[in-house]
Amino acid sequence: AFQCRPNNPGLAVSVVKDGKILFAKGYGVSDNISKKPVTNNTLFQIASLTKAFTSTLLTKQLDQYSNLSVTSNVADIIGNGFKFSTSIRTVNANIRDLMAHTLAIPSNNGMRLDNKLTRDNLPSRLRTLKSIHAFRTSFIYSNLNYGLLTHISEKLGHDKWENLMQQEIFNPLGMSTTSFVTRDNSGRDVATGYDDGPSGLLVPVSVEFSRQYASAVSGSGCIMSSAVDMTKWMNFHLNGGKNEHGVQVVNKSSVESTHIARNHIVSSTVEKYFSQPKVPVSTSENNYAAGWKTGHYRGYRILRHTGSTYGYVSLITLFPDMNIGIFMSMTGSDQHYLFRALIHNFLSDVVLGVHPWLNESTICSFPKPWYDSIHISNYYVISKSHKASRPLTEYVGSYTNDAYGTLDVTYNTSSSQLELKYGIGQWTLYPRLTHDQFSGEAQGLLQTVYDLHTIKFLSSKTSRVSAINAVEVTSFETSSPPVFTRSSNFGPPNVVG
Repeated sequence: AFQCRPNNPGLAVSVVKDGKILFAKGYGVSDNISKKPVTNNTLFQIASLTKAFTSTLLTKQLDQYSNLSVTSNVADIIGNGFKFSTSIRTVNANIRDLMAHTLAIPSNNGMRLDNKLTRDNLPSRLRTLKSIHAFRTSFIYSNLNYGLLTHISEKLGHDKWENLMQQEIFNPLGMSTTSFVTRDNSGRDVATGYDDGPSGLLVPVSVEFSRQYASAVSGSGCIMSSAVDMTKWMNFHLNGGKNEHGVQVVNKSSVESTHIARNHIVSSTVEKYFSQPKVPVSTSENNYAAGWKTGHYRGYRILRHTGSTYGYVSLITLFPDMNIGIFMSMTGSDQHYLFRALIHNFLSDVVLGVHPWLNESTICSFPKPWYDSIHISNYYVISKSHKASRPLTEYVGSYTNDAYGTLDVTYNTSSSQLELKYGIGQWTLYPRLTHDQFSGEAQGLLQTVYDLHTIKFLSSKTSRVSAINAVEVTSFETSSPPVFTRSSNFGPPNVVG
């Protein structure tokens, strides 16, 4: 079935049952230049599968304190006068709220491009971020929650999060090849990440970009692992916190506490496409625990989590009552989690010993025969033919936001175009049809990977003149777009040759 996925160069898959490895294999190539084959030890970024590692590590750390638990107040632990933007969260939010995404503060992933954002200053940067729903009334998935958990782990452990994870989890489990995006992995067997580019071409994702994007919020998605090492992680969770030698690495009750549903998921992408009667067998994801979604497949209880980042996609599924675990990670993209869900459903049926409702043919033909079509977004091509609403120099300046920091808009006299710079990101701006709106075509590290679809310049009327006084970068966070206020007409520099 993998052969019908030309835009996914590499794949790693592993399956465990009753503590034994049934399967651990690599497919395809680790990069499109050398064509080096993927093995079961090739490293892939597992993205948000990292979250379960983060909650497990912190739960183990909390066990060492008699006065702390997952119900301890976040603001008290962080200290230094830390506050959320609302008093109800400052007073009541606990570690479990971060783990279960109950704060309703969106991810604001655009912040992660800022190379001035660190784990230490992350708490102070979050103070002004607004929530979009009432506290503990919704499931708003946010990588920033796990960024704060990373900060808390480092505060309790007096060491870098990566070192703590290595010492407390990886080493005891024998996960000898597993690493982090934030470390230098040159010379190691690492699969190159690829993203969809123009005209269906695959574009390699810069390691430097991946490192910056993960750095401040590492606990949300910076682990790199292999098919073999992930069998040890799955068996650890299926065996109540013990490693392959029977040693209790984390208390059984603590491990199992990370599996308990804490927050209801109203709408699941997987359920949208994998529910009866539209398909023969339903897959449900009803609640969020602590780095795991809980649900059912064929009536069996499952724990699962997807991972998606630039260049890599992953999925893990555990059947706790059947001692079954399935992991896969691949390079490239997988919109709506479709291919990952198909492979996991097929493998689940095989290991459960039931007749699979999928086969090689239907995995490749999906959504047919069950759906006529499912919308898949293609590479967004920016229109470059529109004219700006006003002289381009009127947009030039430095703009600031309390949480995001500063972005600069400059005018390049050589190309006669506007340019936007924020952190490691640089974009050439092209006017849209809508008044004072632009799209940003990424340059440098982010080229073809991180274009900005919508940038809105805002104006205020002074006398009869409408002057630009702010810019909203919708693409940084669509559910609550950050607004940067103009602080200077002379961005450093405001005009470049």
